[in-house]
Amino acid sequence: MNASDNQALHGISIPACPAILTQLMDELKSPLINSKKIAILISQDVGIAAVVVRTANSPLVGGGRRIASISDAVKMLGFGSLANLVHEALLQNAISSEGTSLERFWDSSRYTAIASKRLASIVGRVNPDTAYTFGLFHDCGIPLLAQRYPEYKNVLRDANQNAARVFTDIEDEAIGTSHAVLGYYLARTWGLTDAVTQGILNHHDYAQLEDPRNIHSEAHRLIAINVLAEFVAGTHLRTVQDTEWLKARDAVSICLGYVPTDLDDIADDLIYQFDQALNHPDEG
Repeated sequence: MNASDNQALHGISIPACPAILTQLMDELKSPLINSKKIAILISQDVGIAAVVVRTANSPLVGGGRRIASISDAVKMLGFGSLANLVHEALLQNAISSEGTSLERFWDSSRYTAIASKRLASIVGRVNPDTAYTFGLFHDCGIPLLAQRYPEYKNVLRDANQNAARVFTDIEDEAIGTSHAVLGYYLARTWGLTDAVTQGILNHHDYAQLEDPRNIHSEAHRLIAINVLAEFVAGTHLRTVQDTEWLKARDAVSICLGYVPTDLDDIADDLIYQFDQALNHPDEG
């Protein structure tokens, strides 16, 4: 890490990539992938095992089925989804903070990730599992900044409510860095792809959606999908701040090749699916 990196991080420690993540990702990338070995690795980490089983049993994934073993969960979820869950469990553990409740943050990140994956399947040209990873990691710099700066909660509120300025510009002005910069460094440290890391760094720069020449070819579509997914997740969780969606709506439409009203309809459908799964968890 060079001097400019240290200046951008403002003394904030970026969590190292956990060793178990490296082991699991190596196994998942193996041409001779072994599901039994993966199940054994997952079973060795209580946090990862709990997330995997909980997700397999959730109404959004399991459709009412009850899964008791890691092996069964691995078979049900598939390797792509499994990799995403491993990232989620380890990310939560890496940036947890005593005395600070992050439950609302993780709910928002999880639903944004799920919505991103579903949107990627609808609009195409982005791998759905990559979209999930992006949705999970894109705001991971927020809790890191909240731990470092007591006043950051107020900065975050102001940025969420300001319809005229770029979100990260408000952060930069107040504290000299932004959650996008911190998220970029964490994602890079954890070995995520260039499309994901560059997308995280630029995910509030909506000009990139119309002129994406300066970032990875897939990153601008990840950004576009994520903005809509955040709106879906926020509406479902009743925590919506639609300022960012209003800023980005036209640029997202151009990037994804949809008219804005079609995107509104897609969002409404996803919100309905999430609401139904929450209100009727036992229905397939």
